[in-house]
Amino acid sequence: MLSSVWDSSVRFGLEKMLSEQPQFACFDFDNTLIRGDLGVATMQYIMTNGLLRADLDEFWEELRDPFLPLETISVWRDLWRAFRMHKDMRSYARLVEEILRLFFTVSEEEGPEAAYRWTRIIYSGMSEEELKKIARYVFVENQKQNRNDFVLADGRSMDCRLRIREPLLELIRKLKERKWEVWIITASPEYCVQVAAQEFGLEPNRVRGMRLKSKQGVLLPEIEEPLTYNDGKVKAIREITSSEIGFAAGDAFTDLSMLLEANRSLLIDHGDIDLRSIGESAGWWIQSAGSIDTEF
Repeated sequence: MLSSVWDSSVRFGLEKMLSEQPQFACFDFDNTLIRGDLGVATMQYIMTNGLLRADLDEFWEELRDPFLPLETISVWRDLWRAFRMHKDMRSYARLVEEILRLFFTVSEEEGPEAAYRWTRIIYSGMSEEELKKIARYVFVENQKQNRNDFVLADGRSMDCRLRIREPLLELIRKLKERKWEVWIITASPEYCVQVAAQEFGLEPNRVRGMRLKSKQGVLLPEIEEPLTYNDGKVKAIREITSSEIGFAAGDAFTDLSMLLEANRSLLIDHGDIDLRSIGESAGWWIQSAGSIDTEF
């Protein structure tokens, strides 16, 4: 039996599914398996702890085109030099504010996919192991009770708190017990989510996320297509298996193609009326996010 926190119709459907033949199951990660976004939290940690690889010319080349004029880049590089040469933390704090403001601007003006692609700049220049180490630390630390929102000077904020959703953890455990092939398909960096997958009883090789190309173990600001975002999630799944998608779970329009492709789908509902309407028409199981969350 599944936890009683599930709505009765959802629990009935999931338990019936569990009694049937095992198939391929896929889960979004951020705001589905966990409350919060590990990719964003990792990015915020990298930026606010002086770990940007802004010492590399490639960082500035990628940042410049097509988002920023050369004059702005020049000012930002001066802020970086003041930090590196004189340990000027005020200059670094201002630089972080400006870069995060750019991230928000890209997301608002060009859409979430462009924002996901933009984050490659932040992760590039690190070794694969370094990014894993940071993500592992963030995943543990950001689940602690004393975490607060990261607030920019203009009032915009990033909620970097994280929390495992126990009902989803239980569901994955029961799927595995019944020999389902379970994967995480995420738009966050693959290395970041791999370190968290073990908390759900999954091996790192059962995570498909945003992949950056690498050279001698160092991440490059180049995405290995497909980007695991919306249609790209289904393309990535088709590289894994030609079998039907027996079950999919997600929470946002970034998961829409995957949810529509699956035989049975679970929407973790954060209040998006349009997405919920699609789910109701498609016959998805729909569960309010608030009903399966524990307090931060």
